[in-house]
Amino acid sequence: MKKSCIIIISLFFMMLLTTNVKGDEQQKSLIIIVAPDFSFEEAEWLLENGDPNVWRKAGFSALNVRPEGSYSYLSNTVSLSSGIRGVGVDQWNAFEKGEYIDGRAVEELLLQWTGAYPQDSLLHPYLHKLIEKNNSTTFRAPIGFLGETLKQEGITRYVLGNSDLSEEERVRYASLFAMDKKGEVEGELTKVVEVDAAAPAGLSMNSELLLEEIRVVEGESDRSFIVVEWGDFHRLFSNKDMMTSNHFGKRYENSLFSFEQFIQSLVDNGSRHVMVVAPMMHSGAYKEKKQLSPFYYWDTALQHPFELYSQTTKQRYIISNADIVPTILSTFSIKVPPSLPGTPLHQSEITVGYYNHDEVVENVNWVFKIYSTRSVILSSYITLLVLMLISVGILIWRKKTNPRWLNAGKIILLAAVSSPIWYLFLSKVLLYVHSGYYFWLLTLLSILVAWILLKFTKCPLVVLGAIQFTVITIDLWMGSPLMQRSYLGYDPIIGARYYGIGNEYAGVYMISGLLMLIPFWKASKRTFLIVTTILFGFLIYMLGSSHLGTNAGATLSAAIAWGFIAVKHSSLMKKWKIWLPILLVAIPVFSLILLFLLQINGKPTHIGYAFERILSGDFSYMLDVIKRKLQMNWKIFKFSNWTQLFVTSYILMGIILWRQKNWIKNEREKDILQAMLVTSVALLLLNDSGVVAAATSMFLIVATSYYWLLEEKATSV
Repeated sequence: MKKSCIIIISLFFMMLLTTNVKGDEQQKSLIIIVAPDFSFEEAEWLLENGDPNVWRKAGFSALNVRPEGSYSYLSNTVSLSSGIRGVGVDQWNAFEKGEYIDGRAVEELLLQWTGAYPQDSLLHPYLHKLIEKNNSTTFRAPIGFLGETLKQEGITRYVLGNSDLSEEERVRYASLFAMDKKGEVEGELTKVVEVDAAAPAGLSMNSELLLEEIRVVEGESDRSFIVVEWGDFHRLFSNKDMMTSNHFGKRYENSLFSFEQFIQSLVDNGSRHVMVVAPMMHSGAYKEKKQLSPFYYWDTALQHPFELYSQTTKQRYIISNADIVPTILSTFSIKVPPSLPGTPLHQSEITVGYYNHDEVVENVNWVFKIYSTRSVILSSYITLLVLMLISVGILIWRKKTNPRWLNAGKIILLAAVSSPIWYLFLSKVLLYVHSGYYFWLLTLLSILVAWILLKFTKCPLVVLGAIQFTVITIDLWMGSPLMQRSYLGYDPIIGARYYGIGNEYAGVYMISGLLMLIPFWKASKRTFLIVTTILFGFLIYMLGSSHLGTNAGATLSAAIAWGFIAVKHSSLMKKWKIWLPILLVAIPVFSLILLFLLQINGKPTHIGYAFERILSGDFSYMLDVIKRKLQMNWKIFKFSNWTQLFVTSYILMGIILWRQKNWIKNEREKDILQAMLVTSVALLLLNDSGVVAAATSMFLIVATSYYWLLEEKATSV
């Protein structure tokens, strides 16, 4: 009897465990809706006019969709679906059996081009061309990786819908998310899109049929990944120029409400995860520089709204296109491979009230404003700095100069040196004033502070250096909130950097630190070396740590500059055959080791990712990084406004060193100037935006040199 009871109880618990596992598997249904031409303008409209029970319950963020080359729906989708920046290929599309390309059957073309075609799948005749093109790029996006991984895990993949504009103009890119490496995935591209004479392009999504197809796929599999290409927005905006404004407005609202109803039908089912991804904003938003896309995520297992956070960007409200594939994999509890640079999105549950989506929109509009006005502001700023350097240079080379003009020159130089700090302090002001007023406010404040420092301090350059060094240090400790929204900071739309210290402020930070060494001009060689070592040790930690600066080029530059000072103050200086190899080989190697150690115990960063790839034996990745850095520097040199400041500063510094060979008589001041020059050159050679870092650092060096020359000239008047 006891044995029978034990057996019955054991079977009962096994049934419970089996039921629980089955329930968990049933909850692993992920539907991703790919909505081309859906922008933040539409997201903002839905927040104001749509159903809050739909939109405000979702995780909501701005998505950087920047691909390898120029923005396009195809290239952006390649990047999003592969987890690495990619690029599209001409004539790419997905096809169903029985369709034709220029009068030829797709099946026959696939057979002629590749020797075979999948029997039970959508057809991708240009797959081999897409793979070849991406293998030739520096990022090498792994086409079909996501679908292949899901297939190996036994997850059903299915694709529905299209963004076709006509029978001849097919637009079907969503299958990139689900196809495997052979281009195989099942789906219905045209069945769920109905002919509607009143709709833009005469086609519209059939929501009821879509929901029916989704239920069928989910019913046949415990775990499913369904991709829906919602093409109504793409068709609407493609026909906008041919529509009357009133009719467009009506169709616009109808399209948004239809989209909302479809989303609501999906999220009302508690066993689904639902994502909305907009690979490309419509052309109007793109031209207005609103080049981030809205991203929504409904995790129906959560009872409260939640905030999305990306370890890739380390910013609130901003996520990367590299995060989408890891997030999809993590939804199915699949381990993210180390070859992917992105990380799964973290969900922070909010227990009180709804997540404030208006705050997301406000911050994203702030990003849009900075991006749209950045070119004008920076070009004006850089031109002003160049004119200032040339004007003060003329003032210095004149034989006789009025003392008032010398003081005016000092004020202008101090104002220019202090200007980077105002780009931090006034970052929030841009939300409330026009960009033109912002620029002149910054200029006037710089001049006012320069006048105060010159009048009331003995060493204004030292004070400015200390202030800028301290403010940047505090900002880095706080997670760079000021730098993230500064014209001299990094732009999340460009996407080259999302956190840490950017190249603009890296040069400012290092030169500001060196300015603090000026009071030690009477110090002994030993004391000066100790102080310099402490300063550079702090700089290396702040610039290289995974939770602070995370700027590899700046960290290596700081280590090299310190190495130069250390070697110069050692007995090896007299034996150049010994110290030159040390400077060129040992110090860079030691710097790399330091940088690696600073990445070990922190959160994932792009530097840690690079070390991981290299240590795994992927040396081609290192070569790709070097190639990409050289290409970026050359591109910046050819097209960026920073080139004006870079060229002017380096030429003027050369003139100063040529014409004023003995203008610095104190040995410690020579050490400081030489350390500054080594820092600037190292920043140029080691940073991916080295021209920018070299321009800001050399500009400060020239301004400092000019100030010393004006002081010397004032004593001789």
